[in-house]
Amino acid sequence: MIKNYFFILLFSLSFSTISFGQVLLSENFDYGSTAGDLTVTSAGAWVNHSGATTVKYVTSSLSMTSYPSSGVGGSASILPSGSEDVNRSFTEKTSGTIYGSALVNISSVGSGNYFLHLKPSGSGFRARVGAKDNGSGKVLFGIGASSSSLTYGTTGFDLNTTYLLVFTYNIDSGESKLYVLTSVVTTEPTLTEATNTGNSGTPISSVALRQSSNIPTAFVDGIRVGESWTDIMTGATASVNERTIDGFTTYPNPVTNG
Repeated sequence: MIKNYFFILLFSLSFSTISFGQVLLSENFDYGSTAGDLTVTSAGAWVNHSGATTVKYVTSSLSMTSYPSSGVGGSASILPSGSEDVNRSFTEKTSGTIYGSALVNISSVGSGNYFLHLKPSGSGFRARVGAKDNGSGKVLFGIGASSSSLTYGTTGFDLNTTYLLVFTYNIDSGESKLYVLTSVVTTEPTLTEATNTGNSGTPISSVALRQSSNIPTAFVDGIRVGESWTDIMTGATASVNERTIDGFTTYPNPVTNG
């Protein structure tokens, strides 16, 4: 009896140090072999919140080595001639920093506007990510915490090249940061591409794609949302049934998100 009690106690202590890894959203745009309206092909996972000219689902994907949401399914196509804005929801967060990431490949860019952002359940936009021409055929990326007036970086990036954009919104302070990566890094960099501070205190519950004049013509893929840099840079998409005991990870009930 004593031996059995000791085993139970040891087992319980092992579970007390379990770390549960789970991102808020892992969007691979894995919606089949037929292109079309994203809200239709995703079976309502993406929903319209403005406009009518649809965001398109295409069957080609974007890739980056070691990024968890890489080369799966298709991607979303956004155009400056479009007017529809769509969002996909996740569990609402009311404090702390929200991290978003996406693979983005731009084929043409105009005078600048935002095309990707975090969103509350009602109206409003946070961590607005935009792009504009630098005057020499290169792309400048920018961020706006809560305003459509973005702060742009100074690095000229190439067209027709896949970059990993990481955008954050600190709900408590109102600060947003933007990182533009050419490869996956496991630790949050010290230097940002751009930083902007705006309104604080806005709960976040979805990520959105926006079409409007002066946005880039682009493909967007591999969107991830989490509460830390590690969430978006690792494959931590398991359910609460994931357990790590004595260095071994088990997945009795794996979860994948489309």
